[in-house]
Amino acid sequence: MIPEAFLMEAAKPVISSLVKNLITPRIQKFAEKVHIAYNELLIPRGEHFEEYLFRTYKKYSIINTLVFKNEQRLLKDLYIPLTIIRDDHQRRKDKEQVKIDKYPVELVRSYNKILITDTAGMGKSTLTKRLFLDVIENGHGIPIYIEMRRLKEGRPILIEIQEQINSLSKEFDSKLLLEFIQTGGFIFFLDGYDEISLEERISVTTNVQDFISKAGNNVFILTSRPEQALSSFGDFQTFSISPLTKKEAYELLRKYDNQGPTSKQLIDELKSGQYEMINEFLKNPLLVSLLFAAFDYKQTIPLKKHIFYRQVYDAYFDSHDLSKGDSYIHDKCSKLDIDDFERVLRYVGYRCLRYQKIEFEKDALLQIINEAKDFCPDLDFNSSDFFTDVLTAVPLFCKDGQYYRWVHKSLQEYFAAQFIYKDAKGNQDTILTALYNSENLDKYINLLDIYFDIDNWGFKKNILLPLCESYIGFYNSNVYSSSIINEKQIDDRIGYLFMREVCLLKVQDSYDPFREARERAQDIMQNEISSITHFHGDNICTSNYFNSKRKLLPLLIKRIPDLFVSYSVYFVPQKYVYPSDKVVRLDAHSGEDSIEAFSYYNHYLASGSHGQSYHFKYDACKNELEKIKKVIKRKEETSVLIEGL
Repeated sequence: MIPEAFLMEAAKPVISSLVKNLITPRIQKFAEKVHIAYNELLIPRGEHFEEYLFRTYKKYSIINTLVFKNEQRLLKDLYIPLTIIRDDHQRRKDKEQVKIDKYPVELVRSYNKILITDTAGMGKSTLTKRLFLDVIENGHGIPIYIEMRRLKEGRPILIEIQEQINSLSKEFDSKLLLEFIQTGGFIFFLDGYDEISLEERISVTTNVQDFISKAGNNVFILTSRPEQALSSFGDFQTFSISPLTKKEAYELLRKYDNQGPTSKQLIDELKSGQYEMINEFLKNPLLVSLLFAAFDYKQTIPLKKHIFYRQVYDAYFDSHDLSKGDSYIHDKCSKLDIDDFERVLRYVGYRCLRYQKIEFEKDALLQIINEAKDFCPDLDFNSSDFFTDVLTAVPLFCKDGQYYRWVHKSLQEYFAAQFIYKDAKGNQDTILTALYNSENLDKYINLLDIYFDIDNWGFKKNILLPLCESYIGFYNSNVYSSSIINEKQIDDRIGYLFMREVCLLKVQDSYDPFREARERAQDIMQNEISSITHFHGDNICTSNYFNSKRKLLPLLIKRIPDLFVSYSVYFVPQKYVYPSDKVVRLDAHSGEDSIEAFSYYNHYLASGSHGQSYHFKYDACKNELEKIKKVIKRKEETSVLIEGL
């Protein structure tokens, strides 16, 4: 355990300095402006913020990691400075990059609204917590950290802020709080947009956007896994997190045991050249931590992602307290063995997936455990005992105030994927097809990535097959030959437009190009606009609709790269001048009257494709589809299997 008194003693001078030198003078100035006596309990005071900063500094200084089985460690001791890369919609090597080892003052001066979006386990929350601590320590502003999963229709963002800053005996007026926020100087960390429950998504997004528009004279740093709904924050500058280098991955491994023998042995194994196939895993901080935990438990290197998770689970279940010596194993209150305990966890993971939540109040989590008990009628255990186990003996959940949450969302997705494979029985195909057709498919990408390893055939049959069929059908209905445009350019155009609708226009209103592009394009778009890309240099905008199934492409490019071919690089032809008053709805033939026009449109289609620089290779896609159908036909010929029995 980390000595709380030591942590708070170290934090006291910096927090006191921040309150004295920055916050209190701003409050006094605001009080004079609104003609309210400073000692009246109507506006927040320095002591409100002091209590809040002490509480949150302690909370975010400490990190619960999978490696240490939910034991507390200092975030600073484990943090590897991550690099964020600006998404400038150009496939260039000189993209803006910033290493986040402290609060990026210069970056924030350029962009006061920043969106950091990346896949599971890349360290988004850890990064923002490190920034939050640095803001306090160096007095860059008044930091407010919002865990967005806490927001809902009856709990708007302003109330969440007020309740965080409030103390039980020192309440203040929320309207005056908003007025105070509007004076500026705040730095808002909005962490985990993707964790907002689906039923609350629309109302919460509207509320947050309204708050940002009213409090625009501040800094906002928003994090999320990639989701189409993020198009609502089109005025945010988007950054992604650069994958770890091998050097950074090794440095992180060494931090886990303080340069000890386990990390040394593991790194020596990784450097031996026998494990090149898992290099991709070393780019992701979460998978690096899982690798350490799995190796520490079994001294073997798991080669697939789901085996990482299983070995981590085994370590949690079998050896949570081996560090105490004498091969001590923590008794399980539920009295379930390792496999039966996992059966219950699989159901709990799947139910949490359906709720699209990783955090619950105690009664709600107990209700899910009760449902799991009903689903496993042959298992005899008490729900409250299982609840105790997942907090202590097998600590896959942790307590956070009045809430209980999975230690990491990816663990919940792993158990949900295992449920679909092992427990859904005849409903596997139905569930996977429902995920494929879901409007919220982007929320299931990491689960499907894990499922790819667990049940490769089930993935191909229910996910890859319909996607390949869609592409081949789309390709065949759009391909043509041209005496001017070469075949590769036409193939690229079809790839750009697969499951995507695009309008191109030159905007005139430089103050709000996103609004202008949306208004001018929405009348001719067949689907609701899901994103707008603005190219500042020439004031061109693309208004895009992306079918959610396009979110599968990065997963497939990583898993089955032979199915894809890279786009060509298209530059803006100097001879082509875009008609300023025209909105062009692009299709496979747009601009085919000249090489310059066709290349012009391809350039903007590529640059606005959200970093997807590959498209399906027609022949490879067709061959893969034929293979899958051949296996399906063979599996249906059951007479071969029972003949002679």
